[in-house]
Amino acid sequence: MKYNWEIVHESDDETGNPTCWSAQIDSEQYGKYVWITHNSKGLYDVEVKSFDDFNVLVSCKSLASAKRWVTMNIH
Repeated sequence: MKYNWEIVHESDDETGNPTCWSAQIDSEQYGKYVWITHNSKGLYDVEVKSFDDFNVLVSCKSLASAKRWVTMNIH
């Protein structure tokens, strides 16, 4: 399934570059949304929210590979 990714501008860095993207997934296992966050190590974390915490499912080397992981693994 292809997801519609939106930039979360509230998380942009100091120079206005995006660091967070979200997509609506409506998954029974993972919830309604998934996020990809560019972390301080330069990796892209695929995250879901469980109660009030975010859980990292996987870290990828690029935004494209993180989006691909979501497409292939979250249904």
